[in-house]
Amino acid sequence: MMALTPPVTPVGQTDADASPEPATPQAGRRERGEQDVAQWKRQVLSSLLAIAAAVPAMAAVVALGHANGMAVAIWAPLSLALSAFAYLALHFGWSLRWQDPTLTLAQIVYSGTSVVVCYALSGPMRAVVLPMLCVAMIYAIFALPARQVRWIAAYLLALLGGVMAVMSQWQPARYPAAEQWVTFFQMCIVLPVFAVLAGRLSALRHRLGQQKIALREALERNIEIAERDALTGLYNRRRATELLELFAKQAARGKHFALAVVDIDHFKRVNDTHGHAAGDLVLQCFAKEAITTLREGDILARWGGEEFLLLLPTGDVDSALSGAQRLRERTVAMAVPLPQGGTVEFTVSIGVAALREGEAASKALERADAALYSAKAAGRNRVEAG
Repeated sequence: MMALTPPVTPVGQTDADASPEPATPQAGRRERGEQDVAQWKRQVLSSLLAIAAAVPAMAAVVALGHANGMAVAIWAPLSLALSAFAYLALHFGWSLRWQDPTLTLAQIVYSGTSVVVCYALSGPMRAVVLPMLCVAMIYAIFALPARQVRWIAAYLLALLGGVMAVMSQWQPARYPAAEQWVTFFQMCIVLPVFAVLAGRLSALRHRLGQQKIALREALERNIEIAERDALTGLYNRRRATELLELFAKQAARGKHFALAVVDIDHFKRVNDTHGHAAGDLVLQCFAKEAITTLREGDILARWGGEEFLLLLPTGDVDSALSGAQRLRERTVAMAVPLPQGGTVEFTVSIGVAALREGEAASKALERADAALYSAKAAGRNRVEAG
C-alpha cells in the first residue's frame, strides 16, 4: 500500500534556514502550520484515496496467486489507519506541536517503506513496484534538506537489501538470489543519485532564500524612502496625505478624527543665527521629543519645512486640544544642545480641528491651518481650535 502524494515544504525552508523566523522555533512552526494546514490536509486526504485505490489492485495480485492474502489483509487496513491518523493530526492541529508539522519526512519514509513491503508481497509482479520508490525519492529531493534525503536513501537501501536477502532465502524460487543482487545493485546506483540531486537543489533553495530576503529588504527600504522624511524619520507629506484620507473615511463611518498643524515659531531666526545645521538639529530633536508625547495610534508627520501634521484617528476636538497643549508645553521645556556649544530654545504654534460630519478631509485641514495662523497672530506659542 503506497501513499505517494507530494509532501509540501514549509514556506522558506532551506538547509540554512534562510528565511527569518519568529522569536522561537515553536512559534515559527506554528505560524507556518497555520498558513498551510488546509493544503496539507488535502495532501493526506489524497494519500488516503491513493491507498484506497491500491487495495483492489493488491486484491487482484492476491487473486492471481502472486501475493499472500493474509499479509495484504493486515497491511491494507494498517496503511489506511496510518494515513487517517496523519489526516486527523493535521485537521485538529496536533502536528503543529511536532518538529515537522507538515509530516513531510514521515510521509516520505512511510511511502518508501510501503513500496518495499509491497515488493515483498507482490512476487512475480514486483517489477512494477520499485519505480514507485523513485517517485517517493523525487518528492523527497524537492521537499526535504539534502541531509535528510541522504538518510532516507540509506534507510531505503538497507531496508530493501534486508527484504531481498530474507525473501531470497525464504522463497528462492520466487525471489532468485542472483536476480535480487542485480536489482539491489541497480538501486544502489539510482538512490544515491537522488541524494546528490537533493544537495544541488538544497543549495539552489538556499540561494533563492537569500535572494528573497535581499529583495524583501530592498522593498522595505524603498517603502521607507517613499514614505519617510529623510531628516526626521517621520512620515512625509505624501504618506501623511494618504493617512489623512484614510482616517477621514473611517470617520465617515462614525469614528472620531481630529488633526493639528504644528509650526515651529521663528524657525528662520534659528537658521540665520546658528546655521542650517542647527536648524536641522532642532527639527530632529523636536520630532524625537514630540513622538513621546503622543498617544498610541496618533501619528506625527513632517508636512513641509518647519511644519508638522498631527493626526489623531480617535480624537475629538477636546482630546486634540489637550494633546496639542501637552506637545506645546513639552516643546517649551526643550533645550537643544548645539555642537559648537550653547543651546537653542524654541516654541511652537498649533492649530487644531476635528472632522465634522460630511466634511472632506481637505476642509478640516484648511480649518486647522487657519487656526494655526490665528495662534501666530495672537503671539505664537499658543494652541487654537478651528
